[in-house]
Amino acid sequence: MVDHACFLDTGLGRVSYAETGEGKPTVILHSLLTDRRAFDPVIPSLPGRTITLDLPGYGQTDSAASIEEFADRMAAAVQVLCPEPATVMGNGLGSFVALGMAIRHPELVARMILAGAGATFPEAARPAFGNMANLAEEGGMSAVAPVALARIFTEDFIETHPTEAKERVDVLERTDPKVFAAACRALQNVDFSSSVADLSMPTLIVVGERDQATTPEMAHQLAGLIPNSRLVVLPGIAHAPQLQDPPGFVQTVVGFMEGDT
Repeated sequence: MVDHACFLDTGLGRVSYAETGEGKPTVILHSLLTDRRAFDPVIPSLPGRTITLDLPGYGQTDSAASIEEFADRMAAAVQVLCPEPATVMGNGLGSFVALGMAIRHPELVARMILAGAGATFPEAARPAFGNMANLAEEGGMSAVAPVALARIFTEDFIETHPTEAKERVDVLERTDPKVFAAACRALQNVDFSSSVADLSMPTLIVVGERDQATTPEMAHQLAGLIPNSRLVVLPGIAHAPQLQDPPGFVQTVVGFMEGDT
């Protein structure tokens, strides 16, 4: 696949990105287990201008060490690319970065769509990130791929969509293991529980009913903490709804993007 990336020097480091369309901007942030192109199946159906950013360490964006640094880097890019506050859409890691942006740079964020998100991970879930980091460092991304794939999709989807599953494995195996491990450890330690209650922008929280990475319980907790939020649970979907059910994801988010709060 040819990747037509653009590049921006933010002053906090280089960011690679792609954009399409015209109108109100939507900034899209991918997950730990995918890359910027993970939203390609839905972008043609989204309204306005879409800007998909490579998170630090992914694509050709310079690396960073914490969710706060991720958020500041993405905010610096958004400040240059968007003449008005943007809708910020994230998945997994991208949702945590979106929350960090909204907390640290609220003037840049008009509304949020958080697919697979939480304020923090429960204690019982945190060791999984350390385990994935160790796997990547010791065995490379091929060692991580089976675990990661099972978090992105449901088991039945993997069985019935081998091409889509292989595409995700190929993306994972191109990821730098050191970058992946650093992002895992950043997620392991993130905790926005005491900050998200101050957010005022409209927020749509989307979670797959079968998401094992960022569970429905985490989404319900987050919805209870953010005042101006609503929650949609997608039946039969795992961690990446834009990949597993692109039409269903578009149907879920488009009205909200157009101002239906």
